[in-house]
Amino acid sequence: MAKTFKLRLGSRDVELLQNIDRCPLTPEQMFQLAAAAEQPFPSLGDLRRRLRQLKRAGLINGWPYAIATTGRSPFYFKLTRDGFRFLHGTEAALPRRRHFEQLSPYHHHHTLSLSSLVVHLLVSAVRHGHTIEHYARENSVCLKADPFTIYPDGVFVLRRSDGRSFSFCIELDNGTERVRSKLDVECIERKLRGYDAHQSQFDAYDSNRYLVLLVTTRSRKRLDHMLMLASGIQRDPNRTVFLGANLQTLLQIDPFATAAFEDHRGLKRVLVPFAPAASKSGESVPQVRATGVQ
Repeated sequence: MAKTFKLRLGSRDVELLQNIDRCPLTPEQMFQLAAAAEQPFPSLGDLRRRLRQLKRAGLINGWPYAIATTGRSPFYFKLTRDGFRFLHGTEAALPRRRHFEQLSPYHHHHTLSLSSLVVHLLVSAVRHGHTIEHYARENSVCLKADPFTIYPDGVFVLRRSDGRSFSFCIELDNGTERVRSKLDVECIERKLRGYDAHQSQFDAYDSNRYLVLLVTTRSRKRLDHMLMLASGIQRDPNRTVFLGANLQTLLQIDPFATAAFEDHRGLKRVLVPFAPAASKSGESVPQVRATGVQ
Protein backbone atom coordinates (compact mmCIF):
# COMPACT_ATOMS: atom_id res chain seq x y z
CA MET A 1 0.00 0.00 0.00
CA ALA A 2 1.37 3.39 -0.95
CA LYS A 3 2.07 5.75 1.92
CA THR A 4 0.37 9.12 2.06
CA PHE A 5 2.82 12.00 2.12
CA LYS A 6 1.71 14.48 4.75
CA LEU A 7 2.89 18.06 4.58
CA ARG A 8 2.34 20.84 7.06
CA LEU A 9 1.30 23.92 5.12
CA GLY A 10 2.11 27.46 6.16
CA SER A 11 0.97 30.86 4.94
CA ARG A 12 3.74 30.92 2.34
CA ASP A 13 2.46 27.64 0.89
CA VAL A 14 -1.08 28.99 0.74
CA GLU A 15 0.19 32.04 -1.14
CA LEU A 16 2.00 29.79 -3.63
CA LEU A 17 -1.17 27.81 -4.27
CA GLN A 18 -3.23 30.99 -4.63
CA ASN A 19 -0.81 32.30 -7.24
CA ILE A 20 -0.92 29.03 -9.19
CA ASP A 21 -4.71 29.13 -9.00
CA ARG A 22 -4.73 32.36 -11.06
CA CYS A 23 -2.86 30.82 -13.98
CA PRO A 24 -0.19 28.18 -14.61
CA LEU A 25 3.18 29.48 -13.38
CA THR A 26 6.84 28.59 -13.75
CA PRO A 27 9.12 28.47 -10.67
CA GLU A 28 10.82 31.67 -11.88
CA GLN A 29 7.47 33.47 -12.06
CA MET A 30 6.53 32.22 -8.58
CA PHE A 31 9.87 33.43 -7.26
CA GLN A 32 9.14 36.93 -8.62
CA LEU A 33 5.79 36.97 -6.85
CA ALA A 34 7.25 35.58 -3.63
CA ALA A 35 10.00 38.23 -3.66
CA ALA A 36 7.30 40.90 -3.53
CA ALA A 37 5.45 39.16 -0.68
CA GLU A 38 5.95 39.43 3.09
CA GLN A 39 7.65 36.00 3.28
CA PRO A 40 9.98 35.64 0.28
CA PHE A 41 11.91 32.45 -0.41
CA PRO A 42 15.66 32.73 0.28
CA SER A 43 16.47 31.37 -3.18
CA LEU A 44 14.93 29.88 -6.29
CA GLY A 45 16.36 26.53 -5.21
CA ASP A 46 14.41 26.68 -1.93
CA LEU A 47 11.22 27.42 -3.86
CA ARG A 48 11.84 24.50 -6.22
CA ARG A 49 12.30 22.14 -3.28
CA ARG A 50 9.01 23.32 -1.80
CA LEU A 51 7.27 22.77 -5.12
CA ARG A 52 8.53 19.19 -5.17
CA GLN A 53 7.06 18.67 -1.71
CA LEU A 54 3.72 20.19 -2.74
CA LYS A 55 3.68 17.95 -5.80
CA ARG A 56 4.49 14.88 -3.70
CA ALA A 57 1.61 15.83 -1.40
CA GLY A 58 -0.71 15.79 -4.41
CA LEU A 59 -1.57 19.50 -4.38
CA ILE A 60 0.10 20.54 -7.67
CA ASN A 61 1.36 18.97 -10.86
CA GLY A 62 3.87 20.18 -13.42
CA TRP A 63 4.87 19.70 -17.06
CA PRO A 64 7.47 21.24 -19.40
CA TYR A 65 6.55 23.99 -21.84
CA ALA A 66 7.02 23.07 -25.51
CA ILE A 67 8.65 26.35 -26.53
CA ALA A 68 11.97 27.24 -28.14
CA THR A 69 14.60 28.11 -25.53
CA THR A 70 18.37 28.22 -25.33
CA GLY A 71 18.39 25.85 -22.35
CA ARG A 72 15.96 23.48 -20.66
CA SER A 73 12.29 24.13 -21.29
CA PRO A 74 10.69 25.74 -18.24
CA PHE A 75 8.15 23.77 -16.25
CA TYR A 76 4.71 25.15 -15.50
CA PHE A 77 2.59 24.11 -12.54
CA LYS A 78 -1.17 23.76 -12.07
CA LEU A 79 -3.31 22.83 -9.09
CA THR A 80 -4.62 19.31 -8.77
CA ARG A 81 -8.19 18.65 -7.67
CA ASP A 82 -6.94 18.24 -4.09
CA GLY A 83 -5.06 21.53 -4.33
CA PHE A 84 -8.18 23.27 -5.62
CA ARG A 85 -10.31 21.80 -2.80
CA PHE A 86 -7.71 22.85 -0.25
CA LEU A 87 -8.00 26.48 -1.39
CA HIS A 88 -11.71 26.68 -2.11
CA GLY A 89 -13.21 24.09 0.22
CA THR A 90 -14.48 20.58 -0.36
CA GLU A 91 -17.94 21.84 -1.33
CA ALA A 92 -16.67 24.15 -4.09
CA ALA A 93 -17.67 23.21 -7.62
CA LEU A 94 -14.67 21.87 -9.54
CA PRO A 95 -13.71 23.43 -12.88
CA ARG A 96 -13.76 21.27 -15.99
CA ARG A 97 -11.35 18.35 -16.18
CA ARG A 98 -8.99 20.10 -18.60
CA HIS A 99 -8.36 22.77 -15.94
CA PHE A 100 -6.21 20.21 -14.09
CA GLU A 101 -4.65 18.54 -17.12
CA GLN A 102 -1.55 19.17 -19.18
CA LEU A 103 -1.87 22.05 -21.63
CA SER A 104 -2.21 21.41 -25.33
CA PRO A 105 1.04 22.49 -27.07
CA TYR A 106 -1.09 24.87 -29.14
CA HIS A 107 -1.81 26.88 -25.96
CA HIS A 108 1.73 27.02 -24.56
CA HIS A 109 2.72 30.38 -26.04
CA HIS A 110 -0.59 31.95 -25.04
CA THR A 111 -0.44 30.64 -21.47
CA LEU A 112 3.19 31.62 -20.91
CA SER A 113 2.52 35.11 -22.29
CA LEU A 114 -0.60 35.53 -20.17
CA SER A 115 1.15 34.39 -16.98
CA SER A 116 4.07 36.75 -17.71
CA LEU A 117 1.60 39.64 -18.00
CA VAL A 118 -0.26 38.72 -14.80
CA VAL A 119 2.96 38.33 -12.79
CA HIS A 120 4.28 41.67 -14.03
CA LEU A 121 1.05 43.45 -13.08
CA LEU A 122 1.00 41.83 -9.64
CA VAL A 123 4.63 42.63 -8.84
CA SER A 124 4.31 46.20 -10.15
CA ALA A 125 1.13 46.75 -8.16
CA VAL A 126 2.78 45.67 -4.90
CA ARG A 127 5.63 48.08 -5.56
CA HIS A 128 3.13 50.95 -5.49
CA GLY A 129 1.14 49.70 -2.51
CA HIS A 130 -1.75 48.50 -4.72
CA THR A 131 -3.37 45.07 -4.55
CA ILE A 132 -5.05 42.89 -7.17
CA GLU A 133 -8.27 41.37 -5.87
CA HIS A 134 -10.93 39.01 -7.16
CA TYR A 135 -8.81 37.64 -9.99
CA ALA A 136 -10.88 35.38 -12.25
CA ARG A 137 -9.09 32.78 -14.33
CA GLU A 138 -9.13 32.53 -18.11
CA ASN A 139 -12.57 31.57 -19.48
CA SER A 140 -14.14 31.53 -16.01
CA VAL A 141 -16.19 34.72 -16.58
CA CYS A 142 -18.87 34.98 -19.26
CA LEU A 143 -19.96 38.39 -20.57
CA LYS A 144 -23.18 38.46 -22.58
CA ALA A 145 -24.62 41.24 -24.72
CA ASP A 146 -26.90 39.87 -27.40
CA PRO A 147 -25.77 38.55 -29.85
CA PHE A 148 -22.27 38.43 -28.31
CA THR A 149 -20.79 36.05 -25.73
CA ILE A 150 -17.25 36.74 -24.52
CA TYR A 151 -14.89 34.81 -22.26
CA PRO A 152 -12.00 37.12 -21.24
CA ASP A 153 -8.48 35.79 -20.70
CA GLY A 154 -8.63 37.22 -17.18
CA VAL A 155 -10.70 39.55 -15.04
CA PHE A 156 -9.47 41.39 -11.97
CA VAL A 157 -10.11 44.29 -9.63
CA LEU A 158 -7.18 46.51 -8.69
CA ARG A 159 -7.41 48.38 -5.41
CA ARG A 160 -5.23 51.47 -5.38
CA SER A 161 -3.21 52.39 -2.30
CA ASP A 162 -5.85 54.97 -1.32
CA GLY A 163 -8.62 52.35 -1.40
CA ARG A 164 -10.20 53.20 -4.74
CA SER A 165 -10.88 50.23 -7.01
CA PHE A 166 -10.64 49.73 -10.79
CA SER A 167 -11.89 46.79 -12.84
CA PHE A 168 -10.23 45.23 -15.89
CA CYS A 169 -10.62 42.45 -18.43
CA ILE A 170 -7.58 40.98 -20.20
CA GLU A 171 -7.67 40.15 -23.90
CA LEU A 172 -4.33 38.70 -24.95
CA ASP A 173 -3.71 38.56 -28.70
CA ASN A 174 -1.15 36.13 -30.13
CA GLY A 175 -1.80 37.06 -33.74
CA THR A 176 -3.55 33.75 -34.50
CA GLU A 177 -7.01 35.21 -35.14
CA ARG A 178 -8.06 37.39 -38.04
CA VAL A 179 -8.61 41.00 -37.10
CA ARG A 180 -11.61 41.14 -39.41
CA SER A 181 -13.73 38.49 -41.10
CA LYS A 182 -16.87 38.68 -43.21
CA LEU A 183 -17.85 35.24 -41.96
CA ASP A 184 -19.64 34.77 -38.65
CA VAL A 185 -16.55 33.29 -36.99
CA GLU A 186 -14.33 34.26 -34.09
CA CYS A 187 -12.23 37.31 -34.93
CA ILE A 188 -10.85 40.37 -33.15
CA GLU A 189 -13.54 42.65 -34.54
CA ARG A 190 -16.32 40.49 -33.12
CA LYS A 191 -14.67 40.50 -29.68
CA LEU A 192 -14.30 44.27 -29.74
CA ARG A 193 -17.93 44.73 -30.73
CA GLY A 194 -18.96 42.36 -27.97
CA TYR A 195 -17.04 44.25 -25.29
CA ASP A 196 -18.38 47.58 -26.54
CA ALA A 197 -21.96 46.25 -26.54
CA HIS A 198 -21.51 44.90 -23.00
CA GLN A 199 -20.06 48.20 -21.77
CA SER A 200 -22.93 50.13 -23.37
CA GLN A 201 -25.26 48.60 -20.80
CA PHE A 202 -23.70 50.72 -18.04
CA ASP A 203 -23.74 54.46 -17.47
CA ALA A 204 -20.59 56.53 -16.97
CA TYR A 205 -20.24 55.96 -13.21
CA ASP A 206 -21.67 52.46 -12.88
CA SER A 207 -19.49 50.35 -10.59
CA ASN A 208 -19.74 47.49 -13.11
CA ARG A 209 -17.78 49.42 -15.73
CA TYR A 210 -14.33 48.13 -16.65
CA LEU A 211 -11.50 48.64 -19.11
CA VAL A 212 -10.36 45.97 -21.57
CA LEU A 213 -6.59 45.54 -21.77
CA LEU A 214 -5.71 44.62 -25.36
CA VAL A 215 -2.22 43.16 -25.09
CA THR A 216 -0.57 41.80 -28.21
CA THR A 217 2.48 39.54 -28.30
CA ARG A 218 3.15 40.34 -31.95
CA SER A 219 3.99 43.50 -33.88
CA ARG A 220 3.20 47.08 -33.02
CA LYS A 221 1.49 47.33 -36.41
CA ARG A 222 -1.09 44.75 -35.37
CA LEU A 223 -1.81 46.65 -32.15
CA ASP A 224 -2.30 49.86 -34.14
CA HIS A 225 -4.71 48.01 -36.43
CA MET A 226 -6.72 46.76 -33.45
CA LEU A 227 -6.94 50.21 -31.83
CA MET A 228 -7.96 51.78 -35.12
CA LEU A 229 -10.67 49.16 -35.45
CA ALA A 230 -11.81 49.85 -31.87
CA SER A 231 -12.10 53.53 -32.68
CA GLY A 232 -14.34 52.74 -35.65
CA ILE A 233 -16.74 50.32 -33.96
CA GLN A 234 -17.36 52.06 -30.61
CA ARG A 235 -20.91 53.31 -30.18
CA ASP A 236 -19.69 56.23 -28.08
CA PRO A 237 -16.29 57.47 -29.35
CA ASN A 238 -15.93 59.71 -26.28
CA ARG A 239 -15.89 56.74 -23.93
CA THR A 240 -12.78 54.69 -23.20
CA VAL A 241 -13.35 50.94 -23.39
CA PHE A 242 -9.99 49.61 -24.62
CA LEU A 243 -6.37 50.19 -23.62
CA GLY A 244 -3.71 48.65 -25.86
CA ALA A 245 -0.11 47.66 -25.25
CA ASN A 246 2.58 45.40 -26.66
CA LEU A 247 3.59 42.68 -24.20
CA GLN A 248 7.34 42.87 -24.80
CA THR A 249 7.31 46.63 -24.24
CA LEU A 250 5.01 46.38 -21.25
CA LEU A 251 7.20 43.84 -19.45
CA GLN A 252 10.15 46.25 -19.53
CA ILE A 253 8.43 49.20 -17.83
CA ASP A 254 6.32 50.00 -14.79
CA PRO A 255 2.71 50.33 -16.05
CA PHE A 256 1.75 52.30 -12.92
CA ALA A 257 4.46 54.93 -13.39
CA THR A 258 4.93 55.06 -17.17
CA ALA A 259 2.23 55.60 -19.80
CA ALA A 260 2.47 52.10 -21.23
CA PHE A 261 -1.09 51.87 -22.59
CA GLU A 262 -2.78 53.69 -25.45
CA ASP A 263 -6.51 54.25 -25.99
CA HIS A 264 -8.44 54.41 -29.28
CA ARG A 265 -7.76 58.14 -29.55
CA GLY A 266 -4.00 57.63 -29.40
CA LEU A 267 -3.73 59.01 -25.86
CA LYS A 268 -1.02 57.44 -23.68
CA ARG A 269 -2.09 56.29 -20.20
CA VAL A 270 -0.82 54.65 -17.04
CA LEU A 271 -2.86 51.67 -15.90
CA VAL A 272 -4.70 53.62 -13.20
CA PRO A 273 -4.79 57.37 -12.44
CA PHE A 274 -2.31 58.55 -9.84
CA ALA A 275 -3.73 58.84 -6.34
CA PRO A 276 -4.66 62.39 -5.23
CA ALA A 277 -1.70 64.28 -3.79
CA ALA A 278 -1.81 65.02 -0.07
CA SER A 279 -1.98 68.65 1.05
CA LYS A 280 0.24 70.10 3.75
CA SER A 281 -2.49 69.51 6.30
CA GLY A 282 -2.50 65.83 5.44
CA GLU A 283 -5.84 65.97 3.65
CA SER A 284 -6.32 64.80 0.08
CA VAL A 285 -6.42 67.41 -2.63
CA PRO A 286 -9.79 67.14 -4.42
CA GLN A 287 -9.72 65.79 -7.98
CA VAL A 288 -12.23 65.74 -10.79
CA ARG A 289 -13.90 62.36 -10.70
CA ALA A 290 -12.28 59.85 -13.03
CA THR A 291 -12.55 56.10 -13.23
CA GLY A 292 -10.47 53.24 -14.48
CA VAL A 293 -13.66 51.84 -15.99
CA GLN A 294 -14.65 54.89 -17.98
